[in-house]
Amino acid sequence: MPWSITLHSDHPVIETRYSGLLSQSELYQAVSETITLAREHERVLFLADCSLLDGGHSFTDLFFLADFILAEATSHTLKEAVLVAGSSVSSDHVEFWETTCFNRGFNVKIFHDRQRAIEWLLD
Repeated sequence: MPWSITLHSDHPVIETRYSGLLSQSELYQAVSETITLAREHERVLFLADCSLLDGGHSFTDLFFLADFILAEATSHTLKEAVLVAGSSVSSDHVEFWETTCFNRGFNVKIFHDRQRAIEWLLD
């Protein structure tokens, strides 16, 4: 499975790690399970670690995924830090994701440093 979800106990963040090639269906499954976990634990802070993601999904998939989240999320005050590697293949997709989410009222920001991403989430 090219993704995993961690519910952190030391801070109120849900982390989803993506790796390799991630198809549209895998992407939706990962996000759906993340939203379910967020509801169960009443969390609105998310860390998406895309540093090992190679792609596999399209810009169109991301566009409609943001609409899916808008419809499924119980809170529109969600905050997501997206962690990318410096030369990540997925950088263009992550920048598109940041803009698409912003246009729907979500607070999403790209980071290259894990600690800064977590600090921003907790701020």
